[in-house]
Order: sequence, then structure tokens, then C-alpha cells
Amino acid sequence: MTPQPPRYAVQLLLPQPEVLDPAVVHSQLLGWRDDVQLIPSKRGDHFGLAIPTHDLPLLAHVFPAAPTAYAAQLDEALQWSPTWYERFEAVARCRASLVVSMVAHRAINHATMLLAFLSVLDTVLGSLDDLRPTVLHWLPAQRVMPFSTYRLLRMELGPCGPAINVRIAHVGDSDTVADTVGLSDLGLPDLQTLATGRDPAALAFRLVNLARSMFVGDKLDCMWVEEASFSPPRRDALTLQLD
Repeated sequence: MTPQPPRYAVQLLLPQPEVLDPAVVHSQLLGWRDDVQLIPSKRGDHFGLAIPTHDLPLLAHVFPAAPTAYAAQLDEALQWSPTWYERFEAVARCRASLVVSMVAHRAINHATMLLAFLSVLDTVLGSLDDLRPTVLHWLPAQRVMPFSTYRLLRMELGPCGPAINVRIAHVGDSDTVADTVGLSDLGLPDLQTLATGRDPAALAFRLVNLARSMFVGDKLDCMWVEEASFSPPRRDALTLQLD
């Protein structure tokens, strides 16, 4: 069987259904790039966008979905977003959702892919009536966040801020396994480490900054070896030696 091209997707959980005008979304995107093409659909609530590259175009899709369309992934994301204490209540208030997805049919630079996706996502977000109750379910990063956190991460960490999550699991009394989720869907290895006696918040901060360094092409300021991930999903990872 021919493998399916990777799909990068974020689900926008909303308190009530939103109807987007594809022509308006397309018009806004033309301010970013004047060569973006609208792909109409027989269903007015599902439309596509073709973003040219030097090879095959990136294809973005925007469509409504039931809030439970990604129920299993959402349960995981709720588990791995522990710093947002109100997440369960915020998700429970959502009665509708929109999905923004993108497919790259050929290997493409990770930054190019993410920046194109964020341009479409931000245009869709800007078309919503009220952003305050919007919950972003970032499927590749296994995390949920309110719009306010999304905006803060973009400002503080740049494009990769919301796209990377750090998972921390305790093993025994003092050992901690920590890894990033989200880089592999962009074509980069995720990061992982086994630490002893480290503060979880400080460890998460370190991994986020190392991931950001790799995303922008800087060298990692620690030793590492490349191997398979410790924890699912199975993917390539760099095991860091932080001590």
C-alpha cells in the first residue's frame, strides 16, 4: 500500500457552530501571498486552499467536525496539558468545532510547512466571532490551549511555540522521563531525556528552548544520541544528556 501523505491538523473547539465564507478567508490570505488558490467544494462549509511551492503545492482544508471527531486524541491532549487547570471545563462548554489541516505531498522544510499552516490557521481564527472561548486542540503536539495561551506562545517563542508540547512522567521517587511531542510531524526528531532530581518546570523550560533552537537551525548545547522514542507515538528522537 502507498503510504498516505502526512496531515498536520488543529481542531478549533467552539461554543457554537461558526459558518465561514471561503471567499473571505481566501481574500484575507491573498494579503499574505497573492498566489494562494481557493479550491471550492460542493459543500459550502468545506473548502480547500492550494499554496504553491517549488514542487507540489501544500493543500490546506477547512471543515466542520463534531467536537468528538478526535475523541481519543482529545483525551490524550487533556492528559498532557496539565498546566491549564480549566481545560476540562472549557472543552465541556464546546458544542462545535472546525478543523484546519494541511497536507504536504513531498518532503518540505519544517519552517516553511509550519509558517504556511499558521497563516491559514490565523486567518480562520480571525474570521471567528469571539476568540475568547475558543480551545485549540493541537493534534500533533497532544495539547489543548485557550486562544490567549496560543497568542502568548506565538509572541514569546515564535512559530514553534504552540506546536511543541513537553510531556513529563515520573519514574520512581526521583527519576523523570521527559520528551517533546510535535516536532516529528514537521519532519524533525523530537527530544527526550531521562533526568534525576530535576525540577519538572525547569526541565520543561529547558526542553522547550532546546526544541526552539533546533527548529531555527541552531546547534544543541548538550550531548545527544539519535534513537527511537522511549514513549509512544513511535518516532525518531534525540536522547539528550543534560547533566
